[in-house]
Amino acid sequence: MLLALAAFGCQSLKLERPRAVTDADWLTEGDSPLRQHAADVALDPPLEEAWVYNAGGGFGAVSPLILRDVVLVANEKGEVHAIDLETGKKRGQENFGEAIHASPVVGEGVLYVPLAWGGTVLRAYDLARATDRWRIRGVPIEAGLFLREKTLYTIDVESRLFAYDVQTGTPRWQLTLDSMATVFASPVTTASGHMVVADDRGSVLCLDPEDGTEVWRQALRSPVQVTPASSGERLYLSTTRGRLFALDAATGRPRWHFSVPDTTVYFAAPALAGETLFFGGSDGALRALDARTGSVLWTFQVEDALTAPPIVTRETVYVGSMGRMLYGVDRATGAKRWEHRLKGRVKSAMAARDGMLVVLTEPHHVYLFQPASLDYAASSE
Repeated sequence: MLLALAAFGCQSLKLERPRAVTDADWLTEGDSPLRQHAADVALDPPLEEAWVYNAGGGFGAVSPLILRDVVLVANEKGEVHAIDLETGKKRGQENFGEAIHASPVVGEGVLYVPLAWGGTVLRAYDLARATDRWRIRGVPIEAGLFLREKTLYTIDVESRLFAYDVQTGTPRWQLTLDSMATVFASPVTTASGHMVVADDRGSVLCLDPEDGTEVWRQALRSPVQVTPASSGERLYLSTTRGRLFALDAATGRPRWHFSVPDTTVYFAAPALAGETLFFGGSDGALRALDARTGSVLWTFQVEDALTAPPIVTRETVYVGSMGRMLYGVDRATGAKRWEHRLKGRVKSAMAARDGMLVVLTEPHHVYLFQPASLDYAASSE
């Protein structure tokens, strides 16, 4: 049975059987706690707009989520919209009260939403019952959430890391990080199950998620403001000073680093597929690097800044620009395969499943793209 809203209307967010997820679902930023922004799916250009939806508010550095036949999108007005994946029509909406700057996450039928202002800063929203399971009051959250088994991890703007029991919202433990730093990047995981957090002073900390015990610490001396990617064995961190670092996930030791002469260039969050790393930059370059050595494989140059992470499919890398363009680039060669003009700039992550690409653009539009050969009925709101 597909997800469906209850009969009481579209202003509530209530879904049937939200725990019945599939492998094609996209339930967290980057598709998994590895934050690889890659999908082993066929999605070859040319693409066409299947629908465009007006979400009524702008987007932070959030990722759209895909839960069976629904797209979930959070905006800076504090709303989460449920959009029918096939038609582009609204299936429901919930107002969480304050701006949402970082990506929510779905687990076991519960939507966990971080809030960037106000007294309530975290809500665990039961999608089947359309009600909160629990709420947390405290300091606003700008970093994305990390969900591991029965524990939800958050980092507030005062650099305090909390581990909450997902059933009750009870803190299991908490840890104060660098009080002089702010964490904007979402945590990532490693092959050993450890959690890695990076801050805007360039400090990278690896922790045991069971109790917060420090495993290792590394100082990059370059601010990290976007989410790293992890292969499990290696971590890849973009910075705002034209540098990208590869660290050994077990020890934190540098494996290699890539840099450009212009230290004012900031790199977007990277995407990882196999042994190739892809990332854009404020210099308008989309680069592909050998993830083992840091060697440049190819560069695709555009006129405008690339501030959002690309998304990698089997044969094509898609990236959106601040110049309102969406590009499809050959994954192997870096040659442009396709481009499309959008209604606004791309600053947020994307999500993909077989034959579908979800894109967020300023000021408030959600796009679904499908290969042009598919037969579908376009709709909009």
